[in-house]
Amino acid sequence: MKRFPVALAAAAMSVVAAAGSAAASQLVVYEGEGYSGRSHVITACGASNIPYHGSYKWYGDGQSGRMYNQPNAQGVAHFTLPSDRNAGQRTPIGWRSIFIVC
Repeated sequence: MKRFPVALAAAAMSVVAAAGSAAASQLVVYEGEGYSGRSHVITACGASNIPYHGSYKWYGDGQSGRMYNQPNAQGVAHFTLPSDRNAGQRTPIGWRSIFIVC
C-alpha cells in the first residue's frame, strides 16, 4: 500500500472543506430601515445574537434560520427563514437572535 505524504493529504482535505463551505445561508442585518447604515453578516451554524434591528435580508442557500425574540436562541422560535428562498424586510425587526440549522 502506498502512503501519501501528510502535506498532500492535508492540502486535499482543505480543498474539500473549502468546496463544502462555499454555499451557506446568510442573514444580513442593517442598523437602519431600508437596508441602510452599518450592516452585519451572520453565517455561523448554531445560535448568533443579532446586533442591528433596522432591517434584514436573508439569502437561503441550504440552511434554514430559526428566529428568536430573546438573545442566544432562548425560548420559542417565532419564525423560520427558509433554506431555499431569499427574504427581507425594509422595516425594523424584533428578533434578537438566530439559530442557523446546519
